Amino acid sequence: MTALRRLGARLRFLEPLKLRDFALLWTAATVSLVGDGIYLVAVAWQTYEISNLPTALSLVFLAAALPQLLFLLVGGALSDRLERRRLMMLADLLRAIAIGAIGLAAIAGTLQLWHLFVLVGFYATGTALFQPAAAALVPEIVPPELRPSANALLKVAGPLSVRIVGPALGGLIVTTIGAGAGFLIDAGTFLVSLAALRLIAYRPAPVQLGKPDLLREVREGLSFVRRQAWLAASLAAAAVGLLCYMGPVMVLVPFQVKNALGGDASDLSLVFAAGGAGALCSSLAIGQWGLPRRRLTTMYAFWGTVTASVALYGFATELWQMMLAGFLGIGAMIGGEIIWATLFQELVPGRLLGRVVSLDTLVSFSLVPLSMVLTGPVAEAFGARATLIGAGLVGTGAIALFFFTVPALRGFDRQAPAPAAVRGGLAPERRRERVLDSLVDREVAVETGDLERAARLGAGRG
Repeated sequence: MTALRRLGARLRFLEPLKLRDFALLWTAATVSLVGDGIYLVAVAWQTYEISNLPTALSLVFLAAALPQLLFLLVGGALSDRLERRRLMMLADLLRAIAIGAIGLAAIAGTLQLWHLFVLVGFYATGTALFQPAAAALVPEIVPPELRPSANALLKVAGPLSVRIVGPALGGLIVTTIGAGAGFLIDAGTFLVSLAALRLIAYRPAPVQLGKPDLLREVREGLSFVRRQAWLAASLAAAAVGLLCYMGPVMVLVPFQVKNALGGDASDLSLVFAAGGAGALCSSLAIGQWGLPRRRLTTMYAFWGTVTASVALYGFATELWQMMLAGFLGIGAMIGGEIIWATLFQELVPGRLLGRVVSLDTLVSFSLVPLSMVLTGPVAEAFGARATLIGAGLVGTGAIALFFFTVPALRGFDRQAPAPAAVRGGLAPERRRERVLDSLVDREVAVETGDLERAARLGAGRG
């Protein structure tokens, strides 16, 4: 960590690592993400050991996806009610127990498919609790002027860990000592993450008015999103973009590498690695040089590049062309995510941030199951290449349509406040957030029917 801090003195990209709490958070995230990469290999191998049918693995992933979507809103509300660090530690403990149980059962030779369904459900529930709290913790420990670099560091950890380092280790571990050992090592990474989080300084839970009411708090998050036209429209655009991206890329790119290009698993890994390289480049660029002035416009340009990369996969006739599509698509995706995360931290009140982040994930990924269901039949009817090209063109057109037809998106960069570093530092940002929190509290109280609370807020009594 000391070496990283010395290097951070010369590279702006690494400056957030000078902050002890952020360095611990980044370490926790990176280690657990490497474990996630190991898990992806181990769970696929173990599932096919139990039942050598693609449907079995689809059901395992579905068993993980449903609880995560169901508990995201709960996780967001809890992260705005409880101390976020402790909630993340609880989530890590839950995930360690669930994955550890899979590993022990696999080593003992007693693991059955229904065990996987149940235990990956607990694992996914832990993820649903962890993610909103982690996103909401970043602005508590990182000042506004360093948040783009901090978000870039967190985003680059994902692709490198989950797409490159983790799967490489997972393949080696599963091949040499078995999938059960891979699960146990993954469980260990969650315990390492928990230990790092335990060292982060205590920060009190966000201040909430009134008695705890989970349903009301979820409604507050929904009410805030509805009132922010740029945010609501962007969530809808992300959902349509992922509808056109996820199924075609996850299902048809491996098919095309194998059947159209005559490649093997190593060729597919090169396509994945190219995506990781693109993510690294975009993260380093934004982390070192900061966000562009026209942030939302650039983010939509990134999103359009992501969907256009789907069509590039369809046009590809050589492996290097597939790799180029992966480099551009994943690089643009991570660039867009860094801008998106920074906008959230800057423009969403801190007391609502966990709930709004959970809504973001829920809405953005709401059409992904449909994307998975539609891709196979459409590809069988029209061909894999035509499906990729069509999905890319439709997705890119939809992103452009959202941006050019929604006034709140077109005018956002002219109306949005300047970044905190330009406005003069952290203190003005905190004053602005307190005022914004107060206004949002009153608006939400009126909309959710809590008129007594609205009157207290209007009188300035909280």
